[in-house]
Amino acid sequence: MGFWRKDFSEDEINHVLEQLKPLRKISDDGKVSLEGAGNIDMYTAFLVSAVGFDIRTDALKARVVRSALFSPDLKVDFREKDFRDVAYRLRRKYQVEDVKPYKVVFPLWNTPPFLNGVRKSQDVTINFSPSIATRIFKRIMRERDHQRSDRHYETFFSHAVVSDLRACSTCVAHVVAHSSADAQERASEALYEILGLLNLAKDGGKFWRFSSRIGGKLPVADVLIGPHTTTHDVDGSLTHDGFWHENWVGGPSKKKPSQDHLDSWEKRYKQLSRGVAQSPWSGFCRSAAVRYFKAFSNPNLEESFLDGWRLFENISGSRYEKTETKVTRASHIFKDNVEYRIVGKHLALRRHLISHGHAINTGDEETLAFQMLQFVLPFLTRFILNGFSFARPEEFWEFLDLPATRSKRLDEVEELQRRLRLYDKAAQFRGETDASS
Repeated sequence: MGFWRKDFSEDEINHVLEQLKPLRKISDDGKVSLEGAGNIDMYTAFLVSAVGFDIRTDALKARVVRSALFSPDLKVDFREKDFRDVAYRLRRKYQVEDVKPYKVVFPLWNTPPFLNGVRKSQDVTINFSPSIATRIFKRIMRERDHQRSDRHYETFFSHAVVSDLRACSTCVAHVVAHSSADAQERASEALYEILGLLNLAKDGGKFWRFSSRIGGKLPVADVLIGPHTTTHDVDGSLTHDGFWHENWVGGPSKKKPSQDHLDSWEKRYKQLSRGVAQSPWSGFCRSAAVRYFKAFSNPNLEESFLDGWRLFENISGSRYEKTETKVTRASHIFKDNVEYRIVGKHLALRRHLISHGHAINTGDEETLAFQMLQFVLPFLTRFILNGFSFARPEEFWEFLDLPATRSKRLDEVEELQRRLRLYDKAAQFRGETDASS
């Protein structure tokens, strides 16, 4: 991928950069300031979207764009190439040179006992069983407790939320990053991937739920991240007086599964994890697992439904293909595909109505969220496991485009064989084959 995304033309990029030039002021001592906060934010937001070069996190990309505009190395009458040169230098500085170790601490709700020890995802190491006796861990917990008791945060940490957090287990992610925001984003992506696969391995038996809660509907997923993620320096101290707050209305009731259930869950989770690691499109699978967790851990069930649909669209074909094609393709994973296809069309219609402000207010968002789960789950599972060892996702999609009925496939095979015979005759006609062969 180049520096700029292909979605934006060179003229559009240059237009935005031209608007930014008069807003940059350089003082006599070489310091750069930007005037017109509203315009600056608008144009920098565009540049963050338009930048397409490979960079670790969105937080870091935004930092590079803003730092490039504030850089004294960017001359007054800069051109597009000048901006690119400065941004490339800053990317290297922030990703490779100007980094340090961080600890990111997450509270986890409803984790199974087999999720323990140390797991690695990309360049993030997550300890699901940190030693509570160490000096650093004790400091981390003291600082988190102190933050929750701060009166400035009392709207976030009600008695019910604090009670939920105390019922959570704690995991600590270790990552080398440029900033606390960079560290949190990378650690979250790594944890989302693990929890996405963990929930995917468990969710197969979920078909419907009706709940009535004053505090709001519970999310579809069972294993969740509590609403208090903090970043710490290596000594356990908070990096800043702030935290990241997951959307939270509470977690589903904790149940003690049987050992057989846990064994089956762990087996499916390991199978999916191996599938991701061995997949020819492992990056695509990792991203899908992250999106699965984000979608179905959301207690806003309308957003959960929409995010689930976006995940389906992403893993079922290219962005340019029609929804009807993708739904039919997905239905072919089942022998009896008619009902699955009908459900897909129903969900596509609901998604269209919601996206265009014409949602049908039938109060069935819980049913829709679970239907979306059951629609995307079997497709994502097969997308990850890749049972026929396809080399590319496009081959997987092409395979699912084949007719579901045997008679139609035989008709196509006959037509292909007829075409092959014609190719053989064409080769003979042009003297390209040995007549005796």
